[in-house]
Amino acid sequence: MPKTGDADDVARIVKHLPDNVKVLPLIETALGMKNVGEIAGAARVERLVFGTVDFRTEMGIEGDDQELLFFRSMLALASRVAGIAAPVDGVTVAINDVAELREACLRGRRLGFGAKLCIHPSQVAEVNRAHLPSEDQLTWAARVVEAAKSAPGAFKLDGEMIDAPVIARASELLLRASRFAA
Repeated sequence: MPKTGDADDVARIVKHLPDNVKVLPLIETALGMKNVGEIAGAARVERLVFGTVDFRTEMGIEGDDQELLFFRSMLALASRVAGIAAPVDGVTVAINDVAELREACLRGRRLGFGAKLCIHPSQVAEVNRAHLPSEDQLTWAARVVEAAKSAPGAFKLDGEMIDAPVIARASELLLRASRFAA
């Protein structure tokens, strides 16, 4: 849903859709960002999408990195609070710059984004690869989950404390990897 400004925009659209259709509001205006929490909580919203190019233009923001940190964090927080899927980050307009695309994907992952829009088909493979857990992460996650089977509560592994939130993160990494493998 482009230019989603508030939850009423979502309601106006979903009443015309079949019941099984979910929506992905595109947050690309100042109004949409101001109302991001209510939009995330609107009926049938599956996940939020950050329209960085239009947002930057409206706000007069130059740059796509630290300049948008606060706003990306708002989308990730609103998504978590609403209990919807992790948000989708905006496009990287440098079509042929694989290093810039990779860094943008990693930044988004670090901030809690679960996907990234592509502006060109040549970006799809790199975006998919960047959103998969690394081999090191998967090895760590498997070790944590295995050790948790025989260690009630919190325990130490490789000098680090492992407790329920860490086990949950490890399990989520393994689940995410299995979804891509299927």
